[in-house]
Amino acid sequence: MEIINLKSRNYLLSLIRNIFCNVGDKIILPYFNNLKPSEITTKDDDTDFVTLADKKSENYIAEQLLKKFDYIRIIGEESFFIKNNKKVSFDNNYYWTIDPIDGTKNYINSNKNFCSMISLIYKKISIASFIYFPIDNDMIFAFKGFGAYELDFKTNITKQIFISNKFTLHGTGGTKGIPEPYRSEILKNLKLNVKRTFIGSAGVETKYLVKNKLNFIIHGRVTPWDHSPLALIAKEAGGVALMMRDRSEFNLLSDGPILACSNQDGWNKIRDLLLPLSSKNRNFLI
Repeated sequence: MEIINLKSRNYLLSLIRNIFCNVGDKIILPYFNNLKPSEITTKDDDTDFVTLADKKSENYIAEQLLKKFDYIRIIGEESFFIKNNKKVSFDNNYYWTIDPIDGTKNYINSNKNFCSMISLIYKKISIASFIYFPIDNDMIFAFKGFGAYELDFKTNITKQIFISNKFTLHGTGGTKGIPEPYRSEILKNLKLNVKRTFIGSAGVETKYLVKNKLNFIIHGRVTPWDHSPLALIAKEAGGVALMMRDRSEFNLLSDGPILACSNQDGWNKIRDLLLPLSSKNRNFLI
């Protein structure tokens, strides 16, 4: 699927917008503040929640995408990975990644910090990403090489997004997935040196970053559905999103912690602050 053609990009944007509007109106918003205990379960651990709304939303989004692009495979959070999270092998063909409700715990607790995310992948990297915020009725999106944008569904106004070059030590994210003893030191340095706001949704965090409400995001582990949109939208808005250990760009095979920042100098500063050159644990970054 070409995205260098304006007509193709507009077609894709219209399709994704309609899918998001429908899934929001038909499933996500009706279940918000209206979930029964029997409709909430957990996955691999007691803090990893999934709801009936997650499952129905993913099924709906996947069905709609397959109607238009039956040759593109789906990587959905709720359906694609087996229970122990072993990955299948990815080739260089097209994929869709779907996170039907990112921030499920917030969604369950009637917290508005949740969203839905879709990315189009080619050669293992995102070439188009879309994050929809049902409560705000808007979306941020990006096409590789064509910038990042915000679309207000209420007014139908689209504005390009630019990350400010100003950098402060205010960020978000977590360290789950980073092995010890590195995680303990990183957590200690985060607590001592930066202001950290807990959000609980990679998509909402991405919006905060590109709208200049914070300046960095750290995640201890990555997934195709969370970090394909984060990496592309942050980069297209003028920021930096790289794997923390080897400074590589995120792709479907990436593993380990990721760090996104409003600029490269800030990225370097945060990375060195979390595990300084003098640290005995600095080898984690080598």
